[in-house]
Formats: sequence, C-alpha cells, structure tokens
Amino acid sequence: MAIGPDADERQLICELKRGNTNAAGALMDIHGEALMRYLYSILGSRDSAEDVFQDSWVKVMEKIRLFDTEMSFRPWLFRIARNVAYDSLRRKKRWWSIDTGQSVEPGGHPVELPDPADFGSRVIAQETVTRLLESLQPAYREVLYLRFFEDQSYEEIAALCRLPLGTVKSRLKRGLDSLAGSMTGEENRG
Repeated sequence: MAIGPDADERQLICELKRGNTNAAGALMDIHGEALMRYLYSILGSRDSAEDVFQDSWVKVMEKIRLFDTEMSFRPWLFRIARNVAYDSLRRKKRWWSIDTGQSVEPGGHPVELPDPADFGSRVIAQETVTRLLESLQPAYREVLYLRFFEDQSYEEIAALCRLPLGTVKSRLKRGLDSLAGSMTGEENRG
C-alpha cells in the first residue's frame, strides 16, 4: 500500500498513464498554484499564464506515457510548462530588450520601506516587487523567481532550465543588477 504524498503522487501518475483523466485534476490540485506563479514569473501576464497553464497540462497528458515514475514529477512538469511558455513568447514576439528602460509607473509614488507590522505597506511592497520583476526580460525574471520565490538551488535551476550553471549565475546577477537599476530609477522619480 502506498503511503505519503510522493506515493500518492506516483499513484496518480500511474492512473493518468492508464487514461484516468481525473488523476490530472488531482495533480493540478497539488502543483497548480506553484505552476501558475512560475508561469506568471515568465510571462508577466495572468491571462497568458492561464493559457499556457492549460496548454502545459494538455502536453503533460500527451506525454505522460513517456514519464519515468522513478523520477520526480514536479521538475518534469515545470520543464514542460517552461517550454510551452517560451514557445508562447516566441509566437507573440514578446521578448523584451535588455535596455527597454520602460518606466514602471509614470508619475508613480516614491517607494518607502514597509513596516512589517503594516499590512498595507506589505501589499504596496509586493506590488512594487511585482512591477519591478515585470520590467525584466523573461529569462532573468524566471531565474530570479526560481531562486528567491521557489528557493531552488543554482543546480536545480540549471537542470530545470537546461542551462549551464554559469549561465544561471550570470542571469541571476544581471537580473539583480537590472532590478537595482530599476529601483534607483523609481527612487529618483519620487
């Protein structure tokens, strides 16, 4: 008898491989929220993330027979979703230039350091972080999201994105540098 979340997930995967589409719904319940956040981190749009989310699960159902149940499902799922997201970006030609310099919010208010006890300030800080991340190229936004929001190691990010470790580190540094520049620009507008 299977015990624990990994065993339950493996059982669901086996069910899905046998054609039980209800198992896909259960797997979505397990991974859906994290996958949506990840896709949003790449695409920068909730509507696009929702579309790619659905397309990703269609791909999962098409390719589930190829999945090795001895492997971890989440990285495989995220890799499929990543590929679908970047295909979507290429189709929409939504690649951003490194030096777009787009203002985050014309006429916006100065950014203040939030008081941790103040919920309103935390919401504003979260919105500021979201706006700043949206100004980045998808490749930089993706590695920053995986590192700081999903708490993945450099090695895990390299494996998921199929990138050399040096490229992951370089993208993280460039993304952070770009965020620092954006934050300085936002402070100067205040």
